[in-house]
Amino acid sequence: MNRRCTNVEKLIDLFPLEQAQVTGKGIQFKGFIYSCSIAIREQWYAKDLREIPIYFDNYDDDYILVLLKDGSLTIAYRISNSEVADQQSIENYQAMIRSIKEQLKYRKKRSWKK
Repeated sequence: MNRRCTNVEKLIDLFPLEQAQVTGKGIQFKGFIYSCSIAIREQWYAKDLREIPIYFDNYDDDYILVLLKDGSLTIAYRISNSEVADQQSIENYQAMIRSIKEQLKYRKKRSWKK
């Protein structure tokens, strides 16, 4: 019997489906903390604790694939090597994201004036 694999089936073979915990520190999975631009933009970390579906790479824990409500995927990168991340590291990361957003806003405003 020769059957065709769907893209989802291939994805599940390569990246097992698991659940990660969204907390005030970030997306926690297997002892690491991850973050992505969508989680920051939608302020996931300020909301109640919850679990989200993710796909993970058994060979590389630098990132996870977060399954969004609309069925699409986004990449969340590891921001800490431990669930016991120090607050300073998290604050530095968030400050960096805010700075990048401000730079993008400034560039947009400059390009509109031309």
